[in-house]
Amino acid sequence: MNYLESISEWGRYELWIFGNCLRHFDDNALEYYGMQILGKGNYYHSIHLKQQIVIRTFLNLIDTWLRRENLMQAFKYINHLNEIGISINFFYEKIILKYHEAHYKVLQKQNGAIEEMKKHAQTLGDYGYSVEAKALFEEIEKL
Repeated sequence: MNYLESISEWGRYELWIFGNCLRHFDDNALEYYGMQILGKGNYYHSIHLKQQIVIRTFLNLIDTWLRRENLMQAFKYINHLNEIGISINFFYEKIILKYHEAHYKVLQKQNGAIEEMKKHAQTLGDYGYSVEAKALFEEIEKL
């Protein structure tokens, strides 16, 4: 966190650090750094590789907030990704967003949400993401 705080303009490396370490941050730090990235959305949206890193970082944030059952924070990032739109160039990320939306519905106790999660995990498997699909199915079984 000290390193991230010392950098005024985050590049790919800083986004990668945050995206891969965010599960270890407390809620206040997650909220703070997530808002920092949201504030620079136009900058990151214009560069393809950074766009993918930012999308994956937001997906990691959503996943972490869902695991912590903080639906308000998860919803904020789900909405943001839906607003900016995820292009077909990021198929994997789009399916993971749909999976997280279904997980959100599970936490809201909506009927059919577990089946929706399974459908998205199966879609990943059908398109060659078998390891990732297996991990999602294992996660679903723990719910």
